[in-house]
Amino acid sequence: MKLLQTGDLHLGKSLHETSLVEDQKVFLDQLDSILEKGAYAALIIAGDIYDRTVPPAEAVELFSDFLVSMRRKHPDTELFMVPGNHDSAQRLSYADGILGTQGIHIVCNPEKSFEPIITAKGSERLAVFLLPFLSPGSLGTVPTEPVSAAEKQPDRKDGMFEFDFSHEETEPVEPTKPAAQRLLSSQADLAAEAARRFDAVLDSPEYRTLPSLLVAHLFTLAGVQSESERIFLGTSEKVSPALFSKFSYTALGHLHKCQKITDRMYYAGSPLAYAFDEAGTEKCFLEIEIDCLDPAFPVSVRKIPVQPLRPLSRLEGTFGEFYQGTAYAPYSSHYLEITLTDSELIANPMNLLKPKFPYLLSLKQGLYETGPARTRDSGSTGAADALFDEKRDPVTDFIRFEEELYGTADSDRVELFRELLSECADEA
Repeated sequence: MKLLQTGDLHLGKSLHETSLVEDQKVFLDQLDSILEKGAYAALIIAGDIYDRTVPPAEAVELFSDFLVSMRRKHPDTELFMVPGNHDSAQRLSYADGILGTQGIHIVCNPEKSFEPIITAKGSERLAVFLLPFLSPGSLGTVPTEPVSAAEKQPDRKDGMFEFDFSHEETEPVEPTKPAAQRLLSSQADLAAEAARRFDAVLDSPEYRTLPSLLVAHLFTLAGVQSESERIFLGTSEKVSPALFSKFSYTALGHLHKCQKITDRMYYAGSPLAYAFDEAGTEKCFLEIEIDCLDPAFPVSVRKIPVQPLRPLSRLEGTFGEFYQGTAYAPYSSHYLEITLTDSELIANPMNLLKPKFPYLLSLKQGLYETGPARTRDSGSTGAADALFDEKRDPVTDFIRFEEELYGTADSDRVELFRELLSECADEA
């Protein structure tokens, strides 16, 4: 059975205040074209369909158009997807009951993750499990270790006196009290509980002989992250891949670099580079083939390259080399981050180079790097042009985010953010 895997689409995302919707339409068109050429039983999207919990209207329209096109052109290809940490599970689950009857399967409630969906292609059958991003409390509570009353009895020796109670009747021991409940909040605990429930299903007679596939959005041990992923303080523990070793294949989302975790576990990565540290990184979709008729369920994985509308590139050189030279002309259609290596400061280099490099998004003057953490980034606009890009604190980032969305930062929300940040730091 042949499957196509992707994830971390981040529809609606911008890069240095530049919309990427046009670029995202290009990779969705490529995805549609690949589905047309191959006899795929299903398409897998492993979370972060959108970049925000409330995505812009153009992003919703873009994905809606893709779903309509896919269902019209490839009616026999099923779609399996889960929400990631950037998505709103509630919004993404809108009309999921109706969509499920059309072969578009979305599981947003983790409690439904343990009810597999059986997909078939000819004589092959595959049990598909969908695990959305797990937030604290999403899998309820587990009992803590029960403690009997006998264990709580104080020692009858106080270090000064020793009392002899041998003449007294033995006191009856109280029965064990019900164990207290502990909320599952960390990624490690949540994943372990999910794995325990998955194992119970996979070991049942109904599914023991079926190949199985898990779609999940999480951060595993041995995974390599990049600048464009959102990491949460206090709940971002890495998960052991061994927890999901019973699955024939695990399709992961969350990390943006395509990478193999085990022979049966891969991140497809994001189809676009969303940060300049990903410049030059190969972006791809993954073709997964599972032999569902072989008792060992062998798996093969093949990369299918994504051709971006505009690649991301990082360049270094003197201002003169960029402004007057022709060596960098082939990069004029790329999204660029340029670092100038001149020994003197250049006035307004961004404005001077933009006509020649219209997609120049970030410009740094290397001279500022001689001081500790003093790299100037000319790629931003407005008041940020006058600021050094020193180690920014999260509160400053939050205020800028508020200003970008609402024009001004709400003082109550900023104060609440400070309190939450302080609590996270205490937990970490």
